[in-house]
Amino acid sequence: MSKEIVKNFNLILESFLSQITPLVGCFYMRKFQFIAKCNSTLPIEKFLVHALPLRDKILNRDESYFSNYDNQKEKAGDDDFIISEILRLQNIYLKLNETSRSNLWDIFQAMLILGEDYVRIKVSKNA
Repeated sequence: MSKEIVKNFNLILESFLSQITPLVGCFYMRKFQFIAKCNSTLPIEKFLVHALPLRDKILNRDESYFSNYDNQKEKAGDDDFIISEILRLQNIYLKLNETSRSNLWDIFQAMLILGEDYVRIKVSKNA
């Protein structure tokens, strides 16, 4: 079951990245595909690191989610940082029109729900 959640999460994220490629180029898409191939759970786990503490902002569509620079790491270029950058979208959000922003919130809320399901399954397996 958790493999299916990871697969669905990665499909949603990959679809989203393909949609924003005209705004950001192919770099994030290629990095995501490489990272997901090497470690398919890394994207959902990194998303949860950023999203769970900000869960209410995502559910309430609070735009300050995209302007919070407090959790930014030094730009070391590692896979964790790349995934973090993809999922925070700080440089992308402002370039989107209202319809695209609404769609982005829908995508983030779907990823949050999948992430919470993933955590529940992991916790129940460890209990």
